[in-house]
Amino acid sequence: MKKTLMALAVGAAFVAPAAFADVTISGAINMGIAYVDSDDGDAGVGNTVTGANVASSGGSNFQLTQNYSNVTISSVDDLGGGLKLDFAFQVVAPLVNATNSDTSQGADVINRNSHIGLVSESWGGVWYGTNENLYERYYYTIDPLDGAAGIGGNLQMLGTPGYGVVFDQGHAECGPASGCAGFYRRTDQTIWYDSPSFGGFTFGAYTTTTAFKGFGPGGTNPTVWGAGVKWVGSGMPLQAWAAYEKHSDLFGINVIAGSVGTGSDDDGIQLGLGYTLGDIFIFGNYEMLTYEADGVAAGGVNNYERDAFSIGVKWNLASGYIGAQYINALEADCELSGGGTCNSDDSDAQMIGVGYYHTMSKQTQAYVMGTWVDNGDNASYVLAGAGTNNASPGADHLAVTIGLKHSF
Repeated sequence: MKKTLMALAVGAAFVAPAAFADVTISGAINMGIAYVDSDDGDAGVGNTVTGANVASSGGSNFQLTQNYSNVTISSVDDLGGGLKLDFAFQVVAPLVNATNSDTSQGADVINRNSHIGLVSESWGGVWYGTNENLYERYYYTIDPLDGAAGIGGNLQMLGTPGYGVVFDQGHAECGPASGCAGFYRRTDQTIWYDSPSFGGFTFGAYTTTTAFKGFGPGGTNPTVWGAGVKWVGSGMPLQAWAAYEKHSDLFGINVIAGSVGTGSDDDGIQLGLGYTLGDIFIFGNYEMLTYEADGVAAGGVNNYERDAFSIGVKWNLASGYIGAQYINALEADCELSGGGTCNSDDSDAQMIGVGYYHTMSKQTQAYVMGTWVDNGDNASYVLAGAGTNNASPGADHLAVTIGLKHSF
């Protein structure tokens, strides 16, 4: 019996390479050394949303960043008739431990974009699994600072109302007592469709399932759905895009103002326009985020809206490229349950991000990036890709990183 099992094991060892011949292993290792400096927060100013600000101390330090280093196992199987099966399993490579608020850099292996689906050149593809959806993908594909992977990326101020939010993932944890406010997010339990190109037009739609629906009195149904359309001109160097995303019962307003309700509806709208002039790509974005909650006690914030815009440029050089962008999150508007005056003064912020990426080989880049976040007295937009030393309202942040990225 033991000899038979040993023979089967030896045979399997020789058969396995042929069985997995079509599986691809890819990914990127992207690590940098960062200097981060945060100011003291503004004490005692406050508004209706934040309340009275508490005194807080900033500081500076050096830290390692991993910028979404990942490993992906993928496979495409030709099923015939123009139909293919597409599979991918992607995990964040745990290269460094979490630093302060940067929980994306935890020590555990974290599922990232993993899916299985059917793809056709004629009608597009349908997948299900865990995914970064169109609302986020439109942002990071035009971001000139390495796809929003780290310091200086647009996820520092787009897709977020501030309040310490940079990136959200999943939706099981977004209950009335906690909440999730980010539209720059990855969702699990997701089904989505992406179209092929029709004369330069592409579009897609997605929805999460009702797997986390609560039953009984007071049950909630946290779901995310959205859609987007993009056009890239073939006869002119112009492109435009628009996306909408709806969050039901994710209670983003609880993150913003601590308002606990019985149900919520949060909406994100983005519009973008880009133009290519030789080796230079110039673009602009506009975004509106709206957060509403039902069942908030009288005097609590039940509506919050903030607008933002960005402009950026990417200049391709023989040695690599230079990227830069400016983002301005405007002062928000708010409403109170039961009426009354809601004050959201000084909730505005702005940021500048600049980077140079030097091509060392087809697979390796060296880079230097920097960012500056200037918060209003009651705003708390924080850094992406690095731990923020003081996330209190009014604290400004400066970060600079140098690093290496190796793709395989």
